[in-house]
Amino acid sequence: MSKSPVNAKRRLLKTVVCPHCWTSFPPEDVLWIAESPGLVGDMKLGETEHERFLPTEFDLRGFALDANGYSCREFACPHCHLHIPAASLEASTIFMSIVGAPSSGKSYYLASSTWRLRKILPKKFKVDFTDAEPEMNRRLQEYESLQFLSEEDRIVRIDKTEEQGDLYNSVQYDDQTVVYPQPFIFLASPARDHPNRSKASSLSKTVCLYDNAGESYLPTRDSDSSSSPVTRHLGRCGCLFFLFDPTQDARFRAACRVVSNDPQLDEGDRNDEFRRSPIRQEAVFSEMTRRIRATRGMYMNDRFKEPLVVVVTKLDVWQNLLPSNEFRKDPVSTAYYEGTVYSYLRVDRVKAVSERLRSLLMKRTPDFVSSAESFAEEVIYIPVSATGVSPEIDPTTGRSGFRVKNINPIWVDVPMLYALSRLTNGVVPAHSADVGTAIDRRRE
Repeated sequence: MSKSPVNAKRRLLKTVVCPHCWTSFPPEDVLWIAESPGLVGDMKLGETEHERFLPTEFDLRGFALDANGYSCREFACPHCHLHIPAASLEASTIFMSIVGAPSSGKSYYLASSTWRLRKILPKKFKVDFTDAEPEMNRRLQEYESLQFLSEEDRIVRIDKTEEQGDLYNSVQYDDQTVVYPQPFIFLASPARDHPNRSKASSLSKTVCLYDNAGESYLPTRDSDSSSSPVTRHLGRCGCLFFLFDPTQDARFRAACRVVSNDPQLDEGDRNDEFRRSPIRQEAVFSEMTRRIRATRGMYMNDRFKEPLVVVVTKLDVWQNLLPSNEFRKDPVSTAYYEGTVYSYLRVDRVKAVSERLRSLLMKRTPDFVSSAESFAEEVIYIPVSATGVSPEIDPTTGRSGFRVKNINPIWVDVPMLYALSRLTNGVVPAHSADVGTAIDRRRE
């Protein structure tokens, strides 16, 4: 047996940030999770969890040995003791917060966007986008499967995110129980044929996403206390997505009814799918900014320096209010460059759509635009539809949902692609004009 790990060539970060409690620590302080069936019971996580320990002995492969001599494979945070992916020790983390009022479509958006990213990043950008820890992403995988892998004629729906349950973890600190949100964590790494594959160890990123219940952001809820810091990921986020739902705004709904008869514009409450929060979205945005300022120690006139992406949801309902169909254009261009196929995000196309959408928002909700641009230095507006289709009533259950064969998301990957292009140092490249020699898309 070795007294120290022999796989010391593994590139470790100088500082690791826990995706659960956001505590920073050096990698040598990471705890290991006992593998032996007899070593059960943790002082912070309860009797059913395996012991966490700081190892003193390792096997020849560099894996820690628990008290019963079993080789261990999994890690835990030294502060909260919750399980963290091995990738978090090697690849720096990009934290992304997804915020919106209740029923704004956060879970639909998140499932559609990650499903799309799993396809487009390897195929076009030569970037592996995989679950850093499949078990931690289990709920999101279920959402993806429900929308895209169910029987074609089935009507499906994602139930609203609750403020308790398996999307939250409880940790016991002495006599206080603290509840943390369950993150979704992906590893984005240059694939074998990526131009920067030789730099994969330094360019790879873990991407950490949070999907809180919309109620967690209501100004009337005590959802950010010391015992329930479920939205304090806002203090770490490198990109902030705020989902704005036009169907929840009376000014937008009036305009939408002129161009659409979508049931989501129904004033009645005959079905809970059409529910709307009594709290205005501007109030949710203000509460979010208040928490960010408090967590980051920002003064009243300090501006948020990370990208703020305003994701305007349910585009299929209100798309005829936009003066053009530029959002129908593919924002990803592909070309030959130095003998290889090269894909990149056309930022000029994204920003052109953003300007048109901003004008529409200024016309209908100028107070929201003013709040967003007063808070953040960089604001971009991106329209999306997570389903691309109106909901239907399931005759067998009486509940509304979306028929699988009709689901066709619109621009749902663009917000994440924009964020990754800004935060990954070239792993997801972006340009404001064509580069290289364009490829005939019919032959792609």
